[in-house]
Amino acid sequence: MGILFNFASPFLNLLKKLVNGLEFRKFKEAVHRNPQDHYLRARFAKYCLKTYFQGSSSKVHVVEAVNQFENIVHSEVLDLEVYYLMGKFYQGQDNAKAIEIYRKGIKRYNDFVSKSIEFRHDYVETAFTMALNLLALESNVADPELGKFFKNIRRTYLKNFLDSKVDFSQEILGDPGKLRPSVN
Repeated sequence: MGILFNFASPFLNLLKKLVNGLEFRKFKEAVHRNPQDHYLRARFAKYCLKTYFQGSSSKVHVVEAVNQFENIVHSEVLDLEVYYLMGKFYQGQDNAKAIEIYRKGIKRYNDFVSKSIEFRHDYVETAFTMALNLLALESNVADPELGKFFKNIRRTYLKNFLDSKVDFSQEILGDPGKLRPSVN
């Protein structure tokens, strides 16, 4: 059994590299055929960054992700996961660049929320994660976009949480006559 495992592991790693190489080439060709498709560029950038974070230390993936990110930043594409992954890539290496990317992502989220209130729920988890990372990187500087973001969150999620009434049934609480305060 140990011999089979020792043989399978390098084989699986080789197979994984081969599949990643084919996928990378497929994305690259698709972007070359459709250079104006910013949604495709966003997917390609996410693929490159996810591959990088999964252990592929390929500089080609990182360079391609940065190139694709630079192309989609100025478009109308909203894919906050790209902003999050790119900020995560720079975080710890170039914190100023990570802060800039997280700010752009939060601003992009706020802009889209101002256009459509129903949009608030779509990317809120990713936006919240970026906001927390941005707060961790900034030192004593409150970004106005962060304030706007947290106001949006407060209006939707916190308000809904506080407005909801929790009713505990008698089965959950038990018999009130049997409840005794604990003494330390």
